[in-house]
Amino acid sequence: MELTPIRYFVKLADVLNFTEAAKALFITQSTLSISIKQLEEEIGAKLFDRIGKKVYLTEEGCLFLTYAQTALTNIHDGVQEINAVNRIFKGKLRIGVTYSTAEILNSRIIQYTEKYPDVRLTIIMSTTVAEAIDGILSNKLDIAITYKPEKLLPTVAIRPLTEAPLNIIVHKNHELATRQQLSLKEICGYPFVTFLKGMHTRNMIEKLFAANDMHIVPQVEVNDTNLILEMVETGHWISILSPLSIRRRENCTAIPIADKNEILSVCIMWLKERSKQVLCQTLINEIVEPTTELTIQ
Repeated sequence: MELTPIRYFVKLADVLNFTEAAKALFITQSTLSISIKQLEEEIGAKLFDRIGKKVYLTEEGCLFLTYAQTALTNIHDGVQEINAVNRIFKGKLRIGVTYSTAEILNSRIIQYTEKYPDVRLTIIMSTTVAEAIDGILSNKLDIAITYKPEKLLPTVAIRPLTEAPLNIIVHKNHELATRQQLSLKEICGYPFVTFLKGMHTRNMIEKLFAANDMHIVPQVEVNDTNLILEMVETGHWISILSPLSIRRRENCTAIPIADKNEILSVCIMWLKERSKQVLCQTLINEIVEPTTELTIQ
């Protein structure tokens, strides 16, 4: 069995669209169709169902996909191991970050690319912690830099990077902006914008209010940190976020909370089975070492 049809199969299984898969693979759609048909004949099973314009994995296709992905990963890792023996570091790494944690990666990316110029990086912004974790579990990401999830998964390795307490975020000209700290009671009368229910930081905010026997009803709920900050920058709304979120937002001010607080733990995550992957370890080491003593106040 040749490697190329397996690679084509995995890509098609990912996007479930012949046109998109062919474009991503830089081949014609007819070439992809022929390759998939030949693979199905070789295996002796139908891997995809085509219903109208839609493509679905069959039960056999789902079963084969797991082995195909593992095979491609093992071959990729094997090439990296051989390259590492010869002090050659090249290949691709896929990195997931969330808006608030991207700064940690940004601070290390120049040094890493200078040290490993032949490594190509793909950086993917995840909207939520859950999305970043899903990227790791589905093998779409090699590592992710995000907040530590409330439930730890046995298949995922985690290394802490830094901690950040929740802060009250206001516009720099807001009447509260000059305060050294604020209690939750003091902000209850202001229009509040926060994340959708179920998102990681929203859960932490709700725990924060519950720990202080309080409750706040947000005026606006969104699913994106950047949008929250844009709303805060109007001067009308306030929010509660990690101070990491506003490092490049000159119009926003982070004010410590005077009450019992919640801490967001930033970490780097990867599948445990990838611990032996050479390129993955080079990036993990480059990110972890400079941040071990970093704590955001």
